[in-house]
Amino acid sequence: MDKNILIIGLNSELAQDTIEELKKKNWNIYATSRQIGLMDENVREFSLDITNEMNFIHLKEKIKDLKFDVILNFAGIAIAGAVEELNELELKKQFEVNYYGLLRIIKHLTPNLNKDGRLINISSMASYGIFPFLSPYCASKAAADILLNSYSIETNTRVVSIRPGAVATKFWEASIENNKNTFESKNEKYKSEKEFLVENANKNSLHATNPIYVGKKIAQIVELKNPKPVYNIGLDAKLTKFTRFLPQKFVNNLVKFALKMRIKKKK
Repeated sequence: MDKNILIIGLNSELAQDTIEELKKKNWNIYATSRQIGLMDENVREFSLDITNEMNFIHLKEKIKDLKFDVILNFAGIAIAGAVEELNELELKKQFEVNYYGLLRIIKHLTPNLNKDGRLINISSMASYGIFPFLSPYCASKAAADILLNSYSIETNTRVVSIRPGAVATKFWEASIENNKNTFESKNEKYKSEKEFLVENANKNSLHATNPIYVGKKIAQIVELKNPKPVYNIGLDAKLTKFTRFLPQKFVNNLVKFALKMRIKKKK
């Protein structure tokens, strides 16, 4: 029996690594991105900007006769900065992609799921909310997880939140570019922290978890008939999950100490 999957966010390296795994498992692969032509003829591509409601309406028309076993969302951006310096427009941009983008997927695309179809969202260990200077990203991922879970309860649709730790992809380079104004701000108050964030992002782009490994894990989850609601991928993600069972004050002090030591080591 043919298995159909719709992948949102084809420009993600993780999406492309996952697709390579799914090809081996004989999935019919449909995928969207803001610009098409990223994959070979084995992937049917559609243009979609998840911040544009009309794009979804046009896509619905193109796929009206298709039914999917899985819809898998990779789309996401990361906005960083100290809370007291956050730009409201940047914060809205963060939620426009990570939160409202998922909402539009639910509203417009999940009607094309099969009866036992699944909606899978690539979340992040950031959804556990313990990372300073990344509150916009953490908040958007946590909110998206809540939205996804509520949707599942309300409609009895199977959903999965996949929460990887740091993965060595160009996502980090894109994040530095997205936060360029913040990182280059002349405000001296958080100068050391901003320098650390940039250095850490560059390090993650090269030395974090191998994206091919994560792509294989995601493909394995896609294949499961009865997946769990949440999967944490990577040791850092699993350790971060554990912090939710600890007293908040203890966790906060631990994070502050770790950040202080890492900045000091950098110097």
